[in-house]
Formats: sequence, structure tokens, C-alpha cells
Amino acid sequence: MPRSRQPDDDIVDMPGGRAGLPKVVVVLGLIVVLFAVLAVGAQRWYQRQLDPPGPPGETVEVVVPNGARLTDLGSILAGAKVVTNPTIFRFWIRDKDVDLLAGRYVFRRNSSYNQVEDTLRKGPIEPSTEDATVPEGLTLAEIVTEIDEGVPRFTAAEITRALADPDNRSRFLPADQPSMEGMLFPSTYEVGPQQTAAGLVKQMVDEMDRQAVAAGIDVGLSGDNLPPLTPYQIITVASLIERETAGAEESPMIARVIYNRILRNIPLGIDATSAYLAAQTGEEIDFESPSPYNTRRQLGLPPTPIASPGRESLDAALNPATGPWIYYVLETPDSHFFTDSDAEFLAAKQRCEERNLGCG
Repeated sequence: MPRSRQPDDDIVDMPGGRAGLPKVVVVLGLIVVLFAVLAVGAQRWYQRQLDPPGPPGETVEVVVPNGARLTDLGSILAGAKVVTNPTIFRFWIRDKDVDLLAGRYVFRRNSSYNQVEDTLRKGPIEPSTEDATVPEGLTLAEIVTEIDEGVPRFTAAEITRALADPDNRSRFLPADQPSMEGMLFPSTYEVGPQQTAAGLVKQMVDEMDRQAVAAGIDVGLSGDNLPPLTPYQIITVASLIERETAGAEESPMIARVIYNRILRNIPLGIDATSAYLAAQTGEEIDFESPSPYNTRRQLGLPPTPIASPGRESLDAALNPATGPWIYYVLETPDSHFFTDSDAEFLAAKQRCEERNLGCG
């Protein structure tokens, strides 16, 4: 007799593992499509940054400051609404071979990056200048440092090479004198974007020559009680005055002390010359040194200027005061006591030491 029907007789087994496969494929497909849409969207967004839709907007002036780099431009241009995304522009422009010059540019707002690059390559409509300020009384080494720091695009090596260039020599510099110490006029110089370190050095040398001639150096020292000095030696005297004077009104008096000592064959005793020697050698000041810069022991002027003198010191060297003085001693930080008396000098020197003014 037939067997009775079992409850499981209508169940059909399906092969394992196939039911979930279509779902995985669908999910992966959706992910691929999503990333493709995002990629297309990102690409279109990126292209809109490089080249915004619509025509360029109104013109706008943008000043690129001195020292600005290509990577700084993103923020500068975004602030003027020339570009919209400073970060994207910064990454885009950093590999471009663009020589960025400081100055005033005219851009259009909503510009493409290529249009910005074209404007940068044409250069500023008004180039920016930098000021190189060289105070009076600096040594040549100090002037090199001052220019190097004041005009960052000039290196110390470039300036030093320019100082050694025969084309940059002063006409007052003796043929056998290699050092340009004292031959650069201290002033503020406007340095244009096309200026070179050699050009600036030549300008400073020419200005020293011009100022010296205007002061009367071609005529030289004339009159009673004045030693016969060459123009170069007069510039050396001016450099001593520059480092010794406590005020312009004293400069002609210091010049007279120097000339009186030269005429009487008395060592100048100017400690600034020994300080200059120490700065050049990197050693301690030595007042027993046999160097010609030790004017406590050696007669006459040092072999070179010890600083760059300004116009007031040049004028004083060429127009000394009249007087018998052979000594000057600091009486206050801003004034000297002048005398030709040994006793008065010693008393003044003691007062200077007691006041800690640097006499010793």
C-alpha cells in the first residue's frame, strides 16, 4: 500500500552560495558608479577653479610686496577675488617657471589661472623698489651684512665679488690698495627690480667720489698748520672722525687734534683703529700690537679708512677748526673735553674713568 505523504516531500533544495551573488554585484556596481560620478564632479569642480565659467570680471590692481614668493600669491589673489581658491592656485603655480617680481599688477577678477600666469610673466606695470640703508660709520664687512639683510635677493657673496671688481674702484683709491674700506658712501639707496649687487656697489662708490669732490677733496688741505695729505688720506681722517665724534659740532675740532698730532709727530692714540683691527682679525684689542692700526704706538694715519664716513665727517676733515688741542676726552656720553695741557688731559681722563665712560 502506498506510503503516506511526508511533510517535507514538497521542499526542493537549491544549490548553496548563489542567492547572495546578485546583491554583491549590484552594490559594487553602485559604488563604482558613485565614484565615477564623484570623479567627474571633482574634475569639473577643479576645472572651474582653473578656468571659472563666464568672462573675466572687472579689473583690479594688486600689489605684490617685496619678498613675496609664488606660493604666497594664492592668498594675495584670492583676497582681490582674482582667484577663488588660494590653496588650489598655490599647488598649481608652484611648479611654473615664473620669475615673480614685486610691484603693482592689473588683473581681472574671476580670471583663469592661465590668464593670471600670463599677467605675471609680463611683469608689474609699476615695479617695486627696495631701500638699502647704510648708516654712517660702518665697516665694509658691516655694510655687506646690511645690504644682504636689506635686499634679500643680493647675497653676501655677490656683494663681495662686486667689491673686488676693478670696474667698481673709486678714483681716490690708490692703485696698490686692494681694500675698498671707506669708499662706499653711507646713505639710503633705492634698489630697482633690475638692479644688481655690482650696480649698487658701483652706485655707492660713485656717490662717495661725488660727495668727496663736493666737499672739496680735489683742492685738498690748504692753509697753515695742515699736513700734506692725499685725497685717500683725507678720507681716512674722515673715517676716524666718524668713529670718534660725539656730535657734528665737535667733528672739526677732532680733525684739528688729528692734524696737530701728525704735525708734532705724536701718535694719534685713537683706540677706534685698534678696535677695527680686532674686528678684522677676530682677536682681542691689543694696544701693544706692532700693527700700523695701533695708533697708540705707531705714528701717522692707519693704512686704510676704518669705516665709511658721511658728508659731515668729510667736511670736517677738509675744514678743521682752529685751535692748539692735542687731546680730547669724553666728558659726557655726548661731548668731549679738548685741551693741549697734559695736566688737564690727565684730570679729564680720571673724570672719564670715574664716570665709566670708557676711558682706559
